[in-house]
Amino acid sequence: MTKQLKAIQEYCDSQNWNYSVNEEKNYLTMRMSLRSVESCTIYAQARGEDGFTIYTVFPLKAPEGKRDAVAAFLTRANYGLIVGNFELDFDDGEIRYKVTAINGEDNLLPPDVTERLFDMGFCMFDRYGEGLLSVIYGNAAPIETVDAIERRDDEQEEEDAPVAPTALGGTMLS
Repeated sequence: MTKQLKAIQEYCDSQNWNYSVNEEKNYLTMRMSLRSVESCTIYAQARGEDGFTIYTVFPLKAPEGKRDAVAAFLTRANYGLIVGNFELDFDDGEIRYKVTAINGEDNLLPPDVTERLFDMGFCMFDRYGEGLLSVIYGNAAPIETVDAIERRDDEQEEEDAPVAPTALGGTMLS
């Protein structure tokens, strides 16, 4: 077992998560529930001694006739993302979110960074999952669906923004 896989396993143990390890292929797998879907599969694969990749796999595959629309939706969702990206396998319709961590040979990521990397796939499917389902099953247009999700999130951020006093005694959004 590589040092990276052992570190991933120790993190999962610290969260009391149930998982399976495949030492031969250097990954662990588990299932998690999300808001938009009942459960997804997570693969955390060690990349030698210098990093790992976490795949959060959506539990439904894009039907063949919807793959172009799903690809358009995921491409629009990917634009501007800072950490990770959505992927679509055009051959079988698998949809997943990928996050990769690269670190030095003797350098393991701290648990809080590992936690954020695991959480990223969950957060992205929670954010975009309902829209993805509406494109697959409701014939929603990818551009309008992504725009609506991001507009909703922008409005929520504005509502949650702290109000700071100005030099003139009024308030302004920071």
